This record gives sequence, C-alpha cells and structure tokens, in this order.
Amino acid sequence: MIIIPGGSLVESQSLKGKIVHEILKMADSGKFVLGICAGFQVLAKETDIGRLSSIPITRDGLSLLDAEFKPLICTDRVKATITGKSFITEEIGSEVTGFHCHTYGKIELGKDARPILVSHAMRINYHKDSQDLVSGITNKEGNVVGVSIHALLDQNPIIIRSIMNSLGINAEELQEIRAANAKLRKEIKSEVGISTNIIAPGKSSQKNKGPLLILITATGSGSGKTLIVTGVAGALKKKGFHVGVLKIGGDIRDAVPALYLIKEPIKNFSSIKIGESGWTPLFDAVEDAGKNYDFLIIEGAMSAFTGLLNENVQRPSSTAEVAAALGAPTIVVVGCEKEGIEGALINTLNYVDTLKSLGVKTEGVVLNKVRTSYLTDEIRLVIKRALENAGVKLLGIVPRLELEGRGTIPEIEIKYEEFGAKAVEVAENFIDLNLLTELAMPLTKSRVDYRAFSEKFKNLLTNSKSTFGRGREVCS
Repeated sequence: MIIIPGGSLVESQSLKGKIVHEILKMADSGKFVLGICAGFQVLAKETDIGRLSSIPITRDGLSLLDAEFKPLICTDRVKATITGKSFITEEIGSEVTGFHCHTYGKIELGKDARPILVSHAMRINYHKDSQDLVSGITNKEGNVVGVSIHALLDQNPIIIRSIMNSLGINAEELQEIRAANAKLRKEIKSEVGISTNIIAPGKSSQKNKGPLLILITATGSGSGKTLIVTGVAGALKKKGFHVGVLKIGGDIRDAVPALYLIKEPIKNFSSIKIGESGWTPLFDAVEDAGKNYDFLIIEGAMSAFTGLLNENVQRPSSTAEVAAALGAPTIVVVGCEKEGIEGALINTLNYVDTLKSLGVKTEGVVLNKVRTSYLTDEIRLVIKRALENAGVKLLGIVPRLELEGRGTIPEIEIKYEEFGAKAVEVAENFIDLNLLTELAMPLTKSRVDYRAFSEKFKNLLTNSKSTFGRGREVCS
C-alpha cells in the first residue's frame, strides 16, 4: 500500500519519473493506493486551478480515478457517511469524522468513479451553506482510493480495521507498525522544515509552568501576517520552543504553512470559533493547545476589527474581542506597500490607539513590505519614537520581498518549502525575536462584556475627533 498525503498542488508536481512509475505499477498490479486531498487530486484526471484567473487553468493528474476537481472552498470540521465499499471502507452506513482544508473541493465524477464517502459540510466558500459533498471515491476494482477528508486515519478505528483486513494485518503487527512510525515521526519532527538539516534543540528554553502566548493580527488582509507568523514559529522552534499555532476563524489554510514548517498537525483546537466561523470555543481551544505546547502563536482573522459590527452572530466575532478575552499580548503586522511608510505609520498609530482604547493589550508592531531604500537611521529613530509614544514596541521593519505569483499565497497555492525558508529568514534577520518572546505572557482569562465592547467601538468610530494623537504628542 502507498499513501500520497495532503499538501499543495504546487508540491504535487514533484511526483514525477520513478515515483509516478511506481504508483502506476502498484495500481495496475492490484496493490492499494490511497490519495488524501492533494494526493486525491494527483490520482484524478485533472484539477481546474483557475479560481483567480480570467482564463481556464488546469493541472493534469494520473487519471487513476475518473474524476475532475473544480474550485470550492471548504475548511470545515465534518462528519461523513460511508456510502460504498473499498479497501478502506467496509461498513456502509457508518459515520466517520475529520476535516476539510481545500480550495478545489468540488468533485465531478466520471462513469467509472465509485463514491465511497459523503461529507456533511456546514460552510462552503466562506458562507453558511449546508451541503452534502462527495469526499471519497474508488476505481471499479476498489484498490485505488481518493479522499478529501484529513485526519481520517487518525480519528476513525473503522477505517483502520478495513485497511487491516485488506492488508491482512493483525493487532500485533499493527502495534509494530505504529512503534516504527513513532520512532520515525520523532526523527522527522526534530528537523525544522524539510531537508534543511536544522535540528531543533530537544528541550524547551521556556521555563514557565503554563504556555506563553502572543496574538498576531494585522491592519487588513494582504499585510503579510501569515508570512510573519510562519517565520516566527519556525525561528522559535529553532530556539528550542515547542511551538503551537492556532488560527482565529475557520480558514485553517492560513495556519498550514507554519504547521508544515514546525511539523505539527492540525487538531480540533487549531481553529478558534468566532461568530459562525471556526471549530472550537475560544477558551477550550487555547486551554487544550496549552497542554501540548509551551509557546502559542494565535493568528488573527483579516483585520483585528473585522466582524465587530456584526450583531447577528455569536460573540466573540472579531480578533480584537479574542485578544481582549485572552488578555493576550498583541502584535500588529502592517503592510506598507500601498501607502508608503508615511501613510502606513499614521494608520498604525490610529489602529494602536483604537485597540488600546478597547482594552486590548497591544504591545508591538511589525512594519512589513517596506521600501527601505530611503530609510536613514534618523527616519528609523522617528518611527521607533512615534510607536513608543503610542505605547508599543517596534519589533521589526521588513523590506518588500519578491514573493509574487502562484505558489506564494497560502490559501490558493503555495510552495511550502520555499515559503517557509523565506519566512524564517525574514524572522531571524528583521524581527527582534528576543523582544517578541519577552512580550509573550501566560494565558489570562478576562471577562469581556462583548456588547459593551461593540458599543465602545461604535462610539470611537462616531467620535467627532480622531483617536489619532488624542492626549499625546506623536513625536517628542
């Protein structure tokens, strides 16, 4: 049996030559082949990857499964029903669990495809839209299977039983396999990234009893928050921290580059529920994650304030509310490429003032995508003093990087190895990691009156005077 794991469509292009020959040979000879998510797409006929393109773009698969993939975003934790038999599914009508994490999840079946799994998803393309989605198929012979559901092998004993029966494995042999896998997994997880030969220290440099915590938000989507989170996570692992990354909201795809780099799996606690988006309630998620890691990085959703005016959903519904409830030291990533350092700095001061007025423990700023050619030492000092007067530390000025085109956007297509390596380089060269870790604190629960929080935000918006510069000088 061979398993082609999840990953990205970019990485699936590495399946060439001898590897493809071996997969085809195994399938033709009746051996078992299992593809998961992107591995499923590899086994199919083709995938339409033109979601953000004005012209069709398709990527060919191996055509071992008679199916084509189209754009459909689903990042739900799901239940699924077994609807057909294969070497991984025997108990028709039984229910299994796992999660979806894909951009191209609409499966169009050909005449030779045999559905074996149907997922019951609640959110599709970012909206509440309950649908039953075909999430697993097999070929006519039943020896080649593709599934869209992650964690299927981790969470469902009936899937394991079916595989054991198909391969003729007994319980004792299964334990031997798991022991060998545990040894290999420990070795793999000791390395930062893939084939880097960078081995993380075996013991944590963190001495506190509870996990340290920081929350990283941004002034808006496209600020480069995911790159910064990924780089900080990898750099801290290199220092010996056992790092966990959580995502606010349901788009767990944003957390995948960091988790890939630090070799950690997605768990139920990886997605913090806000409003109708996400998996696990706030405190449950953070407390569960804290049992597994000694340093938690929480990545915000969109801007800190997105969702705060929505009165039709459960609270919390924004990153700012989550930060306030956790008492989390908060770092703001600011994208500077569209308005220059000058405009970005003014917006940052406004942003920080508003967060602090709402009681968010705003501690640091990373200025990202900066054109640094004319930043003299004097200008850098002005920036630092302006932020210090606002009550925050300048953690770094990151120059604009050449990371354009397909393969650089986490929620579409990404070259994980290239993206992760560049992210760590950025964190180590341009971010004050020692100061960042000094700002981190253990979890502090705060009772937040979310209604009052929202009303205060509205009052700040409708106040006749801007929050910027109120009661202080911008530069002394």
